[in-house]
Amino acid sequence: MTWRRLYPDYKYPSGKNLNIAVYTGKGASHSWIWLVSTLDKFGYRNIQFVRDVLNVAADVLVISGGDPFAIFSHIQKKGVSRIRKFIEQGGTYIGVCAGAYFALQFHENPYPWLNMVRGSISNYAETPPRNTLMPHKYTVPYREGFVFHPVREDVKLQYRTREVTAPLYGGPGMVPEAEGAESLAVYTKFTDKTLFLCEKKTAEDVLLGTSALLSAKAGKGHLLLFGPHFEHPYFAEANQELITLLSRVTQKGTKTGTKIGTGTGKGKGKGYPFHTTGTPLTGAARKAWLKELKRWISNGRLASFGLENYYWKIGEKIYDPERLAYFFETCFHITKRLEKWEEIYVLPDLPQEACNLTLRTRKLGSDAQEAEIILERLKKLTSNLYSLYFSTLQQLQPHQKP
Repeated sequence: MTWRRLYPDYKYPSGKNLNIAVYTGKGASHSWIWLVSTLDKFGYRNIQFVRDVLNVAADVLVISGGDPFAIFSHIQKKGVSRIRKFIEQGGTYIGVCAGAYFALQFHENPYPWLNMVRGSISNYAETPPRNTLMPHKYTVPYREGFVFHPVREDVKLQYRTREVTAPLYGGPGMVPEAEGAESLAVYTKFTDKTLFLCEKKTAEDVLLGTSALLSAKAGKGHLLLFGPHFEHPYFAEANQELITLLSRVTQKGTKTGTKIGTGTGKGKGKGYPFHTTGTPLTGAARKAWLKELKRWISNGRLASFGLENYYWKIGEKIYDPERLAYFFETCFHITKRLEKWEEIYVLPDLPQEACNLTLRTRKLGSDAQEAEIILERLKKLTSNLYSLYFSTLQQLQPHQKP
């Protein structure tokens, strides 16, 4: 069932007073695309895509799924310090899956991540339970033990007074230990779509009854830590609850526009100006730009599907060709959206970048380093296209529909 059928009377928030920075740097997986798709669907379009967390002006900073080890290796201690200041001075941090691990202090000798919410995770053990499925997705080394993932796919949650379904792809089962941390959702049961990576009884003992969503305060700011992916666009009820939480960031008059590391707040409810990406293009030049871009993106998608026998270990995660294809696929759909308008915003060199990435993908074999380079450049291509899409929407005349 789609979210439109579930909420036929839902009115789009304007989204103009809430400015969201989405981390797309090293360590970020493709799941930030789910978030952006859902935000767009609900009218939140003041979105900036960041790889450098040191100089971001935002109301909300999101770190979604991926590899927290790789995230830290990229932003380093200086980046961690800046994010902490951003939160303490009034910003809202949303961590999903890897972003939740990154903010939790769940070990007495933790890595130098954010460590802003004290607690434990139920899926950590020195010796994990016996694995029964998808061994390449099951464990990640952490200190003297392992974070292990008992299940994947759809799980049932008790969210306040409602039951909500959301997908789980490696997120934690959290047990808060500090004052000021509140559990908003609890894992309650599995579904017929749940994949068990260990024995079912073991998975029940490990996960059910633990927190799937934590809310915590830090200084003047706030953290929301999600184990499952409430932002996945196929889960309408979970999407609605995520948007409701986001709307409260604005309604509460959170000190917004906080610049990470400086605390230069812009005042309640004001946010910061939307910065247009690219330059306007119309007529035959627009048509030629879109045709060339779409051609190479489509070829890149086909090249990715031709790599089905390869896997790459990048950081602590295993990546497959579907990950590359997903970015090309997303770029293809954004390009098709841009075809609807007579004037669009463009970056002239994107067709050439799509061409370069497609040619490199065609030659890609088992080289993990080359796969990582392509993956990072694909993330940048995708985020650039999203920025052009949002810039185009911002410039539409009142009578034009998004």
